[in-house]
Amino acid sequence: MKKMFLLITGSMLLWAGCTSAPRMRSIPEDAVIPEVKVLIARSSQSVNISSKEAFAVKTDDNQDVGFISAGQNVELRFNENRVEIYDATGKSLGAYGNLIFTTKSSSQRYIINNKQYRGSLWVTTQEGKILVINRLDMESYLMGVVRNEIGNLGMDQIEASKAQAVAARTYAIKNKGKYKIFDFQSDINDQVYDGAGTETEVSNQAVIETLGEVAEYDSKPIDAVFYSTAGGVTTRSHWVWRSSDPKPYLNSISTKIGDKALDEASPHYRWEVKWTGEEIEKIIKTNLPTVLAVVYPNEDFSKLATQRLYNLAVVSRDSSQRVQEFKIGFTKDSYTVTGEQARRIMRGEKYMLYSSLFRLDVMRHADGTIQTVNCKGAGFGHGVGMCQYSAREMAKTGYSYKQILKFFYRGTDIRKMY
Repeated sequence: MKKMFLLITGSMLLWAGCTSAPRMRSIPEDAVIPEVKVLIARSSQSVNISSKEAFAVKTDDNQDVGFISAGQNVELRFNENRVEIYDATGKSLGAYGNLIFTTKSSSQRYIINNKQYRGSLWVTTQEGKILVINRLDMESYLMGVVRNEIGNLGMDQIEASKAQAVAARTYAIKNKGKYKIFDFQSDINDQVYDGAGTETEVSNQAVIETLGEVAEYDSKPIDAVFYSTAGGVTTRSHWVWRSSDPKPYLNSISTKIGDKALDEASPHYRWEVKWTGEEIEKIIKTNLPTVLAVVYPNEDFSKLATQRLYNLAVVSRDSSQRVQEFKIGFTKDSYTVTGEQARRIMRGEKYMLYSSLFRLDVMRHADGTIQTVNCKGAGFGHGVGMCQYSAREMAKTGYSYKQILKFFYRGTDIRKMY
């Protein structure tokens, strides 16, 4: 894919979000920053877009579609693989293959699903749905990522926010172009990007003070993975994702300094989940077919409807004590899954099981069926790379962002790419 860059001339003012605007800060003059394309909305029906200032709508071959006044709303509807646009009065402005939304001011925001976005918008269709793609420079994108990934931190923890900014930038540089028509999704499939409305002075300053910096190993951007809570120990990448390419900088390390774990402040440092036999059987029967569909493409999972759940057992663990293999047994059929698959199969309404660092206590009825399951665990997330709660604690105790990054990504260097 051809790389695209934005040339920022003069001082482009970077404003933060809604409730309390932080002080203005600026990108250095003539900074050349990569452009990114982020999928921010996908709908088979309609999408509404508005702005507090006027904006222009054109096709991608520069044909004028309309000029939308400040505060007015436009509605986009899917219409036979085209995007039909309606103004605030309900009048159709026509159906087009692609649309581009632009503004005159770099500080202007678009509002979509109650979220604010900088830059420009590109609207297209794919597989029966409208796609809204936010096009903006890398650093503005990161400003909408940092707080959403590591939390709303104060100045006493800005070094953790800076570490997150470098990790997020490294991820973005390494993975830019991974999809066909956009670079990233705006959720946990890539990095959580909620636009300009979630920016703070701390998160914006963290991005600006690390402008263009990435973490490298052997002169190449690393897989800068991160997660919430290690539970006292991290794990190795190839153990979690069953890769034949172990990353030397993603080792299993203790998050303890002295006799205290850095991530003890996390609400998920230790956790416990309990289910009745009926509850866990329903959860597993609901989730297992979806999780294992790729692994067993020809399996008829409907047969499990008439079978009872009889067995839940850890088969093996890695050196961090995270589950490597986990067995799920029914009356006739059984499946051995990875620890990460087990997390997804035993997921609750909102989240996967918090981590694969868990132990089970299974009580049974007289006939051998499961009566209750008590699951005790540690940590939140996959456990590979930077533990965000540990980074926050390290920042509070005086570690710099580079020290934090090198603690979790062993043997790496921090380099300024632009």
